Amino acid sequence: MSFNERLVRQLVLPLHERLRGRSTMAQWRRLRRNDRLDPEAFESLRLAKLRRLVAHCMTSVPYYQQMFREAGISNPQQFDLSDLARLPVLERETLRSQGDALIARGWESRLIDYSTGGSTGQPLVFHTDKHRESCLNAQKLRARSWFGVHPGDRQVDFWGSPIEMSRQTRLRRFKDRWLLNQVVLSAANLTEQRIAEYVAFLRKFRPRLIYGYSTVIYRVADHVTEHPGILGGFRPRLVVCTSEMLMPHMHERIAQAFACPVSNEYGARDGGLIAYECPAGNLHILGEQVIVEVDQPDAGGTGDLLITNLDGYAMPFIRYRIGDRGSLESGLCSCGLPLPRLRELQGRANDFLVGREGRLVHNSSADYILRDNPSLKQYQLRQHPDHSIDLYLVSNRELGDAERERIRWGLARILDEVVPVNFYMTQSIAPEKSGKYRWLISEALS
Repeated sequence: MSFNERLVRQLVLPLHERLRGRSTMAQWRRLRRNDRLDPEAFESLRLAKLRRLVAHCMTSVPYYQQMFREAGISNPQQFDLSDLARLPVLERETLRSQGDALIARGWESRLIDYSTGGSTGQPLVFHTDKHRESCLNAQKLRARSWFGVHPGDRQVDFWGSPIEMSRQTRLRRFKDRWLLNQVVLSAANLTEQRIAEYVAFLRKFRPRLIYGYSTVIYRVADHVTEHPGILGGFRPRLVVCTSEMLMPHMHERIAQAFACPVSNEYGARDGGLIAYECPAGNLHILGEQVIVEVDQPDAGGTGDLLITNLDGYAMPFIRYRIGDRGSLESGLCSCGLPLPRLRELQGRANDFLVGREGRLVHNSSADYILRDNPSLKQYQLRQHPDHSIDLYLVSNRELGDAERERIRWGLARILDEVVPVNFYMTQSIAPEKSGKYRWLISEALS
């Protein structure tokens, strides 16, 4: 660790967080200690946090006061994890229609306005608070420390959210770069020239952490792979991909290009930071912050994920349907962490293809068909209500008839039906308004 990084870690960052009214560093130290707990002690800790949240909701949150009365729950100290199933699922529509009733009385002056990016077509406005922000930031720092990345280490973010980018004033960019060792590079308009400039900056700045959208980092990794030696002797300590599905081939390419571990971060603005991939390659639920349930699991244990955020007191989310699907894993991880695990994480409903008789097809199935073509640099698959498909391709050459037929046959095989596939060769694929690059969008779900 350089002198500058040590100074940021020990002095500048703690001061910055205190001035922002956040207890991030104290929370980070607490979470590091929790990593050494045995599983029984850890479960006792999260149960105690759940009971404190339930007691708060019973006394301060009108919506939950009614829900607990209707469920016949009156003593928070007797509340158990299994009792969560007695409460209704919190839907997005409930947040929109009864948002005021979900705000804790007495916390109105501490509310921080937030909103989702609206990738589902319906942006959601909700509220958070300084405590929840502190815990979320501390969880990120805690998970990165599993890989030897610590607060104050140099960091580059590939980001494109209009919310964050609109806050990048000249003063903030100066503060982040020269006081906090953090640089944000726009993920929008990723031309080959811009990617080359970004790679040159990485070589010069030498961040220990590269963080950002999975598809953007994947494109940067492609450039690095295509230009051997372009990074010189630089290698980051960790790459963290977030906000988008990190497919196996993307994980592999990024790890090879940067010659370092790649970790998958799973979270959402509304649900909080939910899970992080450990050095052993397993996705750990950040159990002090969230409880994850699987709603109506199928035969394989996969269903809609329900999130209870244990740190959100201003506007509590209990059993919130986050919009993603997944399954839980039992048993302990070889890494030794006491945290529970996700066995599988799938995308949102419109990140699935729809096949014959309404069968859902996971996006990885289509990804395997497309990724085998080395000429494809980027692609986006859009499925219409009649199951037909528009395929937008960024390639260094035109696809031949045999290649197109192989893709058509592959899609028909996974959908179990023959559907029209229209090919569109394009120079680039624009990101969503949120800045994310979604490679699969289905409008076929009823």
